Parts: sequence; structure tokens; C-alpha cells
Amino acid sequence: MKKVILLFAIALSTLYVSQVYAQKDGKPFSFGFGFEGGPLLGDTNFKEVFSSEFGLSLRFAYKAGPGYVTFTPGALLVMPKSVSEEDIKVGSHIPLKLGYKYIFAGKFFVMGEAGYAAYTFYSADPSSESDEIVKEKDGGFTFAPSVGVNLGKFEAGIRYEAAHLKDSDTKIGLLGLRLGFNF
Repeated sequence: MKKVILLFAIALSTLYVSQVYAQKDGKPFSFGFGFEGGPLLGDTNFKEVFSSEFGLSLRFAYKAGPGYVTFTPGALLVMPKSVSEEDIKVGSHIPLKLGYKYIFAGKFFVMGEAGYAAYTFYSADPSSESDEIVKEKDGGFTFAPSVGVNLGKFEAGIRYEAAHLKDSDTKIGLLGLRLGFNF
């Protein structure tokens, strides 16, 4: 967690030191945020418990060639299919991804990102009489190809994100939509 805070502090300090621009030709740096989410794909056992993810992401971009080098941290809530007091199940997904966003035909883009995804899952302990909550952490490699369109300061994109969690050997996929704003 300390590494995430350090990376975030470095990115914010870069934001204040650099002149901030929306993603247009000739502007070297941009910062944006986006709302994203979508249905889960992948592991059948995982999909029996969870249905989708929804959350917020930040995107820092630096002009390099015909596109932008990107750093995208985020926080998404992993939504359960059903919630009951006896069997609470919910999760969080914290992705940290680096990538490249290639702009073509003026406003369209393709992007590839890769990085680390940290998942935390909360569930009720069935053996506990005091309704104790069990917290399980897992994480692993993630990658996310996407396509989209930039319309001034507004951005819309669709992506497939896949993560392979090391400890549980679970493969989680997300078909996500991101609606973002660039400054």
C-alpha cells in the first residue's frame, strides 16, 4: 500500500510541476479521470459469486510519438451477484497499469496496458458465531487492450482486461466501458 501511495504522490507532484493540457497535438502532458465498469468474464467459480465491477480510474499521459505513454491507477468495487447477511461477499480491485495510447484518424485510439492488479475479497466466516468478516488478498499480472475515441476533453473507450491471480490461480476477465475526462 505504501508503494501505491508513493506512486500516487509522484504522479500528483508531476501534475503540479508540469503545465496540464488536454490530449491534443502539441500538448506534452495530460491528466484525466474516468468512470468505468462492466461484466466479469473468465473463471466460472468466480462468476458464480461476482457479477461485475464498477469504479473510478485516473490516467496520467505523456506525449511520445504519435500517442501517449500512460499510467492508470484505479479503484473498482467487485459487485456480488447477491448479498445476504449470512454470506456477505464483496471485493475491491486496485489496478496499476502502464501502457501506450496510439492516436489515429484524428480522434480514435487503440491502447495497450499491462501491470499489477490487487484484489481483496470480504466474506462472512461461516464457522464464527459472531459474524466475523474474512478478508482475503490476492494479486497478479493484468493486461488490457482497448479502443476508443477522444472528443475534446471527453473520452470513451471499451476494453478487455484480464488478470491472473497468483495465490488462487484464478483468471478474471472484465469487458469494461470507460467514460473519461482529460485536462
